[in-house]
Order: sequence, then C-alpha cells, then structure tokens
Amino acid sequence: MIRTNLNLPFVSILFCCIWLYGCSPSIGDESDSSLMAPRWLNPMTFDHVSTDGDTLQDVTFQISFAGFGGEEYIVNNCVDVFAIGDDVIAHQEFARWEWLKASCHGASWYFRSPDTAVSYWEREFDLDLLKTIPVTAVPYLGGQELDDRRGLLGANSSKLNLIKSGEHHVKVQIDNMVIDYVVLARADFNRDGYQDMFIRLDWYGKDSFGEGFDWIVLTKTAPDVPPSMLWRK
Repeated sequence: MIRTNLNLPFVSILFCCIWLYGCSPSIGDESDSSLMAPRWLNPMTFDHVSTDGDTLQDVTFQISFAGFGGEEYIVNNCVDVFAIGDDVIAHQEFARWEWLKASCHGASWYFRSPDTAVSYWEREFDLDLLKTIPVTAVPYLGGQELDDRRGLLGANSSKLNLIKSGEHHVKVQIDNMVIDYVVLARADFNRDGYQDMFIRLDWYGKDSFGEGFDWIVLTKTAPDVPPSMLWRK
C-alpha cells in the first residue's frame, strides 16, 4: 500500500493557482498589445517620389548629380544610390548627395523591419521629446569625443533654441549650429520587439559655410526611461 504525505488543502490551493495562471490573460501581454504600433515611413522623406509597393525598389524617383569628371549621374531609386560610390560625385553636389543617402538608409531600414512593434514613443516629435534624447545626438564633425558625453540634449536649455517645429521634425539652434531633426521612419530596426526612430540631421553652421546631413537611430524600451542611442552613421 502506497502512502503519501500530501496535504489535500495545499494541493487544492496549488491546483487553483495553476489553473488561474493558465487560464487568466497575461497582464503584460495585454499591456503590450495595446502599445503595438505599425511601422511608418515619412511620406516627405524624398522629393518628387512615387511609391506603390513594399520593397526599397518600389520607391522611385529621378534625381541627377554632377560627377567629379563633369559627367551626369541619374539615380532612379535607392538601389542606384547605394551602387554609386561617393568618390564619383562632384564636390559641389556632395551635400545633396549625403541628404539622399541618409534618406535611402532610413527607407532601407524601414522595409527590412517587422510590420508592428511595441512603441513607447509619443505620437508627435516635438521640442519636449527632443530635449530627452542623448546629448550625443548631434552631427558628427570629426574629432569630437561624443562617446565621452553624458546626459540629455536638453540638459542645458539655454543652448537649445527652437526655430521651427512640425509634426515630424524639430529645427533648433545649438550654439552656432542649426540642426533640423527630421524623423524619416519609425519601426523595429533591430528586431528586439520595440519601435525605434530613424532621424536625419540636416545641419549648417550659422556663422560659417559648413553644412551637411547626418543620421541617428534612437530606441525607447520602456515608458519611464529616456531614449537611447541605438546606432548612428
């Protein structure tokens, strides 16, 4: 005869707990599902663009660039852009070329990302949100020790002056540099389940002739933490 020392009331309670856990909806899953957001590509990413598809090749345009040797290069999509080396583009066209490359990188990451992801981002990209991004989210001009910087971009508000704000971009002046932060795409670029933000930085020196285009990718993995840098150009 087999005897057991199981306490029947304890077993009953344990069984009820297991049943409730298995049958009840997960609070975490329910919360996450309510935060699911579709990927998004800024329709104003390119000038004179037409798209009717789901791949990078479907984004078509016709933009010409002067070559270093005087020849003309015509690109019809981002695949053409990635196939042409920087060294063939004329110096006076290089800033415009960098703008197109940055835009194509944003579109490329968008088309390679899942359709939906959990998003902790605000719907509108405004100055308040811009102030919470890392202080390193500025154009890289070479020779800067950006990795050594800590804190948020808006930590020193006296150096951050708003020029113009729209639904998907914020233009500010930081010291002597004017930067337009333009959101090109929102999607889960690194496939960790959280929506990221691809931002193009259109900049120029207010008291100099310097200008250019840079890009960064920010991520936000919780509602109560500021965005962090995922990667940059």
